[in-house]
Amino acid sequence: MKNKFINRFFPKRFDKYWKKIEDSKDVNDTLRYITNNFIKSKSYKLVSNYWHVLNIANYKSLSMFGVKKYGSTIARNYYTFTKIYHDEWFDETVNNLKDTPFKIDSIEVFKKHDGFTLEESISYNYLCYLLFYNLKKTDNFQNLNKLKDHTYLGFNDPYIKIENINVTTDKIVSLMDYGKIRKAFDITKLNKILEIGAGSGRTCEAILSIEKNLKYIICDIVPAIYISYERLKLAFPNKKISLLIDENDKTKLEEKIEKSDIAFIFPHQLEILNRKSLDLILAIDCMHEMDKSTIQYYFKLFNHISTRFYFSIWSKTDVPYSKNIFKKKNILDYNAGDYKIPSNWKNMFQEKIDFPSNMLALGFKIKE
Repeated sequence: MKNKFINRFFPKRFDKYWKKIEDSKDVNDTLRYITNNFIKSKSYKLVSNYWHVLNIANYKSLSMFGVKKYGSTIARNYYTFTKIYHDEWFDETVNNLKDTPFKIDSIEVFKKHDGFTLEESISYNYLCYLLFYNLKKTDNFQNLNKLKDHTYLGFNDPYIKIENINVTTDKIVSLMDYGKIRKAFDITKLNKILEIGAGSGRTCEAILSIEKNLKYIICDIVPAIYISYERLKLAFPNKKISLLIDENDKTKLEEKIEKSDIAFIFPHQLEILNRKSLDLILAIDCMHEMDKSTIQYYFKLFNHISTRFYFSIWSKTDVPYSKNIFKKKNILDYNAGDYKIPSNWKNMFQEKIDFPSNMLALGFKIKE
């Protein structure tokens, strides 16, 4: 409790922690290179207090286990749910199945996962069942066999077997995200997508496993950009994957992106991308973790570089650690207008997320 109070008013800074471990033999060379470039870049100034605190915990895990145990450690700071916090998270997921009975294998539902308590494991396993049978009611279910176990299960990810299929929440949620994006926009007609805040790269892998000819750019901060870079090299060994985080020449950056199947950049590099050069920008489960000023920074950039934008957010949330002596809480309520959607954006799509049910999926056409 004391640490939470201190972090709220005097939040830790990740760069100070990094200096203590930078030269450690436990830090991977690629991670060291990416992290040093990030801290020196303009992008570092965009990081919220919340992610300064989380990144210190994330790097402690990477120092101890490397990326090989991402699925049972750092993933819990992204989209791996191990506790049932609120009933409203499950409204849509449960209602969708009220007339669709399904069987639960007692061996699978009580399976204990590495790094999880038994209670956390059971909650996670039951969620796998709910998500699996929600997905099974859709045409999108046929894409489940296109997702590879060696990446979705390859980082010590918790999983259970349902109907002889290895199931993780990442597998199912990534396909659910793809389904919502496809409803918002005809993704088959697009060429170049940029995803901001891609986390482990789970959504990118799902999309490119289905829409194989898309060109994809990932824009993220550390350590997620390192994790997704390592993961996607494993997922797509035949694709040209480029780490372009130190390229700040506009012409050279665009040329290198064009020559790549998947390119990785830092947020500040968005400023030098060509006007309307992107068909779609994705921001899945990340913008509600930002300060309001940072959200507006991104929206201004999106207005310039893209023609479409899709994002998913908590309908209302309070960004942790945003309060300090000079600043009130950073409450983000979409329906109260806290995201300040630009007036030239046309809302093409809005639906609740199946899980958590108090999240929204939104799609906008960006007009000139």
